[in-house]
Amino acid sequence: MKINEDRRRILSALGAGGAAAMALSTGPAQAAKRDVRQIAGVTDLRQTPGQQGEQIYLLGYYQAEPGVTATPGRGGGDLYWDETSTEPDDGGTVFAVAGVATGRWKRPVATTVDLAWYGWRGTGADDDTQRLQNAVNALPAGGTIEIGPGKVLIKRTISVKRVPITFDGAGHTDSLDHGTQLLLETGTADGFLLTGVHGGGFRNLQIRGLGLKGGAMIRTERAGAAKEDGNYMLAFTNARFRDGHNGLVLRACNTVRFQNCVWNTFTGDQVILLNGVADDQRADPVEFVQCGIAAGSGNKVTDNVVIDGLGGSIKFIATAILFGRHGLWMRNTTGTKALPKFVYFEGGGFENGHGVPVLLEAGAQAQFANTYISADGEFDNVRVGPEFVGGVTFTGCVIRGAGRNGIDVASARTTVTGCLIGNNGRMAHPDFARQISAVDGNGAGGVRVTTSAPHGWESDDRVTVTGITGLDRAWTIQVVSETAFDLEGAEPGTYAGTGQVYRHGAGINIRAQATRVVVTGNAIGGFTGDGVNRQDYGIVSASPDVLISGNDLNGNHAGAYALTGAQTAQTRATGNKGVQQIDGWLTARIDGAVADGLHDLSNLLYADGQRLRIVRVARKLGAGTCQVRLDADGDSAGGPATAATTTFQSTTLTSPYVVDGTSAAKRLQVRVLGSSGAGGLVVQFGYQVIA
Repeated sequence: MKINEDRRRILSALGAGGAAAMALSTGPAQAAKRDVRQIAGVTDLRQTPGQQGEQIYLLGYYQAEPGVTATPGRGGGDLYWDETSTEPDDGGTVFAVAGVATGRWKRPVATTVDLAWYGWRGTGADDDTQRLQNAVNALPAGGTIEIGPGKVLIKRTISVKRVPITFDGAGHTDSLDHGTQLLLETGTADGFLLTGVHGGGFRNLQIRGLGLKGGAMIRTERAGAAKEDGNYMLAFTNARFRDGHNGLVLRACNTVRFQNCVWNTFTGDQVILLNGVADDQRADPVEFVQCGIAAGSGNKVTDNVVIDGLGGSIKFIATAILFGRHGLWMRNTTGTKALPKFVYFEGGGFENGHGVPVLLEAGAQAQFANTYISADGEFDNVRVGPEFVGGVTFTGCVIRGAGRNGIDVASARTTVTGCLIGNNGRMAHPDFARQISAVDGNGAGGVRVTTSAPHGWESDDRVTVTGITGLDRAWTIQVVSETAFDLEGAEPGTYAGTGQVYRHGAGINIRAQATRVVVTGNAIGGFTGDGVNRQDYGIVSASPDVLISGNDLNGNHAGAYALTGAQTAQTRATGNKGVQQIDGWLTARIDGAVADGLHDLSNLLYADGQRLRIVRVARKLGAGTCQVRLDADGDSAGGPATAATTTFQSTTLTSPYVVDGTSAAKRLQVRVLGSSGAGGLVVQFGYQVIA
């Protein structure tokens, strides 16, 4: 705290009157009213020795001299003479006088310095690196560096170590000429390096790169091995980051908040990377509130937010993530078993990306609420990989416009509820097909298709082949190479024609290794008047452990849902609109001659404590004709008699009827009417259990 000690010493020397004069000093007008010496600029100051306790007023940093224009008021202010000081001249708060070994002019600094005190002109033409670094060094206990309107050119890394420094500008802007702009021309090096900093941050300014080829605009790191050597309580408010390589690399961080910040136009690996090294470098917690993160519309290989390795409690509130490749990517490449934990995203969303907007490769927990998720490429909107071992939930989200699936799930414990999912499969059309160069046997009794260019697809994708006689339909594929795949179930033969093949997409695709997947209360289908809908199915599931319930699945081209793979007792699909739901069958079988009258069912004699809606009738005779009807307690249960013949018939009832056995059990039987030579009857009444 030497600067504050110097200030106390000079105020004591000046006495009460001098202290009051210093407190009132705001500019040349006040200085003129005081009995203090005025000095035109720093050039004269460095030629002017003082006396102990003397105060002077510096009219401006630069004074009129050959090649220099005077700037009265800019960089000026009160200074005092410290006759015992031998500190180095830092060009801003400490000035040495030529020929004087002991004694320095000093500014009375407590917690704030002005970059203009160091001769910053604001034009961006001078290298301001040392000026800004000196301003940081002038606050050994922390404080604020005020930077007025103008440009600060930085050509080497600015280092802040262990002290809370706030870089405070005069306003953030998207303009190249207004507000406060920190111009980074650091090549492959970082712009700012924060090491073990507790507090401080950036606010009200723009950080812009000039031809950057590497590094990050801002990087954090540990100052040592101790727990407290990380970075803590950093705040970024009203800051604009643009035209960079990598944006931010946050490691060894605790409690970092970004509010009303915007990133745009980055060409490196990612805009923001959290952690990415080892477990002791974790970033946790980090919050983004009302921010915009965009790699840029032309940067198709730069990811936006990457959470790599151990980190947790990453929150995005009303934040938009746009353009670039992947939007939010949770992964683990750190070489440890630690996973990123708890990502919470509410409001805002993802749009216009060329990769996967939400890519969850590895992690322990992620929640998305009221989030809009859309992409421009040919990949999934959301992809949850098998290494994501925790839970993922999507609640009240809008997920639309992917080139393949709205959500692709291969993990455990994924829940999707109350979401609007539609208009996916955007590229499921011949306009986006791959050209077929060859169709051959695969050497194992199957058919292999080779494309003239890399297809970019995966095993278990669904595709449609066109233009090849005998193969013109939909298939499931197993990928062999980047230009070849096998068609499941196709038999070798001679196939003629010049063909193409394109890939399908579904609202939700659930893979065989996924378990404990719950899909309830969603609307999954086309959105009228909102883009192109080419989803073949609302849901495609190969999982043996899935609940699909209470969804509106209307508006999909091939069907509501398709259940493939091995089904188990944990495979449930109930109560969905867009598909007839059959909870069970009331079955009667009469061998031999079939006489008119009542006949018992073979599997359910009473509706006891249940309400059953009868929605379907299936029947077949071995000979003759008759009519069949369901009766309850000897009378019609409410439905009409249906004709039965020797041809199998299955009829969906346009007017389903209900058998109510909740107040009293009702005996169920099948009644045969109008029998004529009838024999060998099998009849089934499909029902739904209703509350």
